[in-house]
Amino acid sequence: MNHEKTLGRNVFWGHRITGLLILGYLYLHLVLLSAILSPLGSQHFNAVASVVERPPFIAADMVLFAIILFHAVNGIRLILADFGLMIRENRFAIWTAMTIVAVMVFIASLVMFPDLLR
Repeated sequence: MNHEKTLGRNVFWGHRITGLLILGYLYLHLVLLSAILSPLGSQHFNAVASVVERPPFIAADMVLFAIILFHAVNGIRLILADFGLMIRENRFAIWTAMTIVAVMVFIASLVMFPDLLR
């Protein structure tokens, strides 16, 4: 089995899946924001907001950040490849993109969860 083709295929599917997850998130986000327009107005919105401020949802925000970051960095890599850059270095470009994502997610997790260092 050619590992470069497997890596490329995994990144290909990862890009599509993260795109669908982002689309699903945007739909849910709009549904939650529509609570502002409900007849109860700010009371209903505040009730919804109090639920999404809990730790599980904050952790889900971290996962969302990782998904969006993967999708964005991989999208930049694909744009560069479309312009004919880094075609021969595809494996290197994939690993560089994933390293950037990992480092940025690590830094963001330290910012979002400062108690991790204590």
